[in-house]
Amino acid sequence: MRSSLKVLAIAAVLLGSGFAATVPAAAQGYDGPIYNGWLPAWDTYRFDRKHVILGTVSAFQPYRVTVLRRNGVIQTIDLKNGTVILPTGATPTPGEKIAIVGYYSQGTFIANRVILRG
Repeated sequence: MRSSLKVLAIAAVLLGSGFAATVPAAAQGYDGPIYNGWLPAWDTYRFDRKHVILGTVSAFQPYRVTVLRRNGVIQTIDLKNGTVILPTGATPTPGEKIAIVGYYSQGTFIANRVILRG
């Protein structure tokens, strides 16, 4: 009982001191779905708009992909170190269908996975 109270006290001090705010973005929780491949529903633009961006690759360079979205908007998305590109070993090429899976953080889309239409 005594050790449980100590743990709770330490946790309260750490949270109150702003410790949680110093955790790197990569370590912060991601509550979205984990997709491991292209979903057939994406071909008809039925998708989770909170966690997925669909479109066609306009350009690609390491750590950056430019996507032409269905509504005509061209969007450049930065990829972080560790962003998974599926299928493994593939490189996005212009004209290829793409799904970028991640989440919005303060108006910026954070990409966790890039899934190419096989």
